[in-house]
Amino acid sequence: MLLWRNQFYIALYAAALAISVSALVFTLLQKRTDRPQNKWFMSLMIVITINAIAEICVASFELNASDIRFYYLMEGALNLYFIFHTLLSPMLYCYVSSVTGKNRRRKRRNKIILSIPFVFSEILVLLNPFIHCVYYFDQQLVFNRNWAEYIIYVIAFFYFILSFIEIVFSWNAITPRRSVALIYLFTLTMLGVMVQLIFINIKCEMFAEALALMGAMFAVESEDDRIDADTGIYNRRALQMDMYNMLMMKEQASLIFIKINNANIIERVTRSINYDTLDIEVSEYLKTLVPRYRIYHPNKESFIIVCSIQDNCSPFKLRDSISSRFNEVWEIYGTAFKLDAIVLKADIPTELSSYNDIVYVADTIIPPAVALNNGEMKWIMRRAEIESAIKKCLFYGGFEVVYQPTICNDGETVHGAEALVRMNDDELGPITPDEFIPIAEQIGLVDDIDDFVLNEVCGFIKSGLFEDYKLDCINVNLSVIQCLKPGFFKHILETVDYYGVEHSKINFEITESVGPDDYDVLSMVTHQLKSAGFLLSMDDYGTGYSNVEGIFSLEFDVVKIDKSILWNAVKDDRGRIILENSIRMIHGLGCKVLVEGVETEEQMKLLQTYGVDYLQGFHFAKPLAKDSFLKYLSAE
Repeated sequence: MLLWRNQFYIALYAAALAISVSALVFTLLQKRTDRPQNKWFMSLMIVITINAIAEICVASFELNASDIRFYYLMEGALNLYFIFHTLLSPMLYCYVSSVTGKNRRRKRRNKIILSIPFVFSEILVLLNPFIHCVYYFDQQLVFNRNWAEYIIYVIAFFYFILSFIEIVFSWNAITPRRSVALIYLFTLTMLGVMVQLIFINIKCEMFAEALALMGAMFAVESEDDRIDADTGIYNRRALQMDMYNMLMMKEQASLIFIKINNANIIERVTRSINYDTLDIEVSEYLKTLVPRYRIYHPNKESFIIVCSIQDNCSPFKLRDSISSRFNEVWEIYGTAFKLDAIVLKADIPTELSSYNDIVYVADTIIPPAVALNNGEMKWIMRRAEIESAIKKCLFYGGFEVVYQPTICNDGETVHGAEALVRMNDDELGPITPDEFIPIAEQIGLVDDIDDFVLNEVCGFIKSGLFEDYKLDCINVNLSVIQCLKPGFFKHILETVDYYGVEHSKINFEITESVGPDDYDVLSMVTHQLKSAGFLLSMDDYGTGYSNVEGIFSLEFDVVKIDKSILWNAVKDDRGRIILENSIRMIHGLGCKVLVEGVETEEQMKLLQTYGVDYLQGFHFAKPLAKDSFLKYLSAE
């Protein structure tokens, strides 16, 4: 009977040994051994491995325990089992705390207090060979529990309860898969302990623990979906999971953002679209500064390093070290590269309070001028607020069209007006076009704003007021980005024709600021607009974008000279020569001239002398809301 029972025990312990060793080997092969939770998991597997070997020895030696030598070997193996087995419940709690992130936030004093029950149970086990307080063998060599073993069970249940509470309170801070896996680990382990406590001859506790940890290995320890295969660091999914956990648990940390603005330099220089070498080079360098599990790679151009308070690293020194490295040359593909990178620091949850804030910083393109002024975070947060406000204003109505009059050469007759868009958010207040237009272009909403303006203008013209005041046309700004999109001309035509507006009453203003590759497309679009009867103006002539070729090729009716040329003309003779010759040249090409930025009587008279066709500026009127514009027309 003893032989059959022990053979069954040996088979059960051998199964637990096989599971623990397999899980341990698999973990080592995956090379995921550097995180605190990885270390706790491996420690648990090592303890179970030692316990399984010890129990196999106990079951084997017990068959010959009548021999005093085998008896002492059995006693030694069993005592070794208890020494390590007592470690399991507190180690399980530490593992759960590492997965939930509680360990990172626990103070040293609390850690010492929580370890007292474990230390007490270990003392009882170590004293057992002398006072037999945990277990003993009677004269028939039958194993018997003693009072101290029940205390050890109580302590084990104490750590189990702590583990369960930790899982429940952190349920929303970790992924559902991990939460369920931890509950499975907890339940299976607890079930094995309870069965062995009640039925002393059913030795299932260790097998249940090994099985539970194997489940944890697949559901918690396996990070294939979180790891970037090329660099070995964490991807965007891992960033989302870990940042969500830290923010939910109100953990304080500093984030170092590395944003490489010219990552496509590899493609331009080497004719290869393979960014992997650049990613690997940068990630390998970052691994020399911080542990691998602190580095994230959310997109091709960005890296993020998490500096937790417990890491005892200075985020300022880390930021400065990384900045210094990017000021040096990188050797990639046997070629020296200078990487243009912006390195900035932000704290959670004080500066960045949500995951969306974090990825917004990682994904946002920061102009070099902003970085040089050390105003990156303020600029980014302002940009995020404006982006949100644009979407809200488009949906709920926060945009308004205002009209700035354009005046004929006599300085009195109203020729028309330029339709300008203004934005007023309930929370942020008025936002200038210089702020929201570039952002709208980057997030793909400038088309909606342009459509809003065009619809408002068409409605104004159709109302009859336009004819009453004998205005020639309303100028509407067009984004070049919008012009280059397929179907643009058809969309414009359908919008204007829906209101039944005469095409010549609308003058589209375009800033000719496209590259050579897009020039042919823009030329085709402007030709279509002209053929349909619309008027065209070149905006911002003289700002460094527009050129003479554009005036000739794009068939403009009017060229708007930028205010900077007028203001320089008032200051010195060279500016006046540039203004005078620009006007003469534009007239020579068959286009009319409108000069903006007229603010004084002196400027107006100077332009009248040069024969400018139209004038615009604060000297006549600021941009006016529709009702104010109508009052202005009535007064004129």
